[in-house]
Amino acid sequence: MVDLNKLITPLFLNETEIRKIIELMFFSYRDFTAGPDEVLEKMNFGRAHHRVIYFVGKRNNLTIKELLSILQITKQSLSRVLNQLVKEKYILLSIGKDKRTKKLSLSKKGIDLEKQLSDIQISKIYNVIKNFDEVDINGFKKILFKMLDKKNQNVFNKIN
Repeated sequence: MVDLNKLITPLFLNETEIRKIIELMFFSYRDFTAGPDEVLEKMNFGRAHHRVIYFVGKRNNLTIKELLSILQITKQSLSRVLNQLVKEKYILLSIGKDKRTKKLSLSKKGIDLEKQLSDIQISKIYNVIKNFDEVDINGFKKILFKMLDKKNQNVFNKIN
């Protein structure tokens, strides 16, 4: 086990310290997504399906245009994933007021899947952050937010 004190060194922003951060981000993201990945794999779904389910669940009647903006992917990339989720009845597709706008919402089956996937990640995060104080947690969130470019900060602010 790595000594946590080796990770907490005076931050001189040298390349070695920044590389530690890169590696920690890589490994923590991989571990953060591992639980949901296992569930999704059994369904022949992947992380793209997870992202769609998550953000459609976050805001009912999300338009396809809004979802594309959040995910920053092409219509073609979204189409394959979304069609599968609609076909398998995880997502409900409805027509908006102007007939060109398509709105997305989770079905009961979709809500259950979103909860199952999110519960895994919520539990993982909770079990770590419960050992830290509010200052540490807010500092961590601040660093994550500042890593977003301005456009993504705006998208984040818009959905929260």
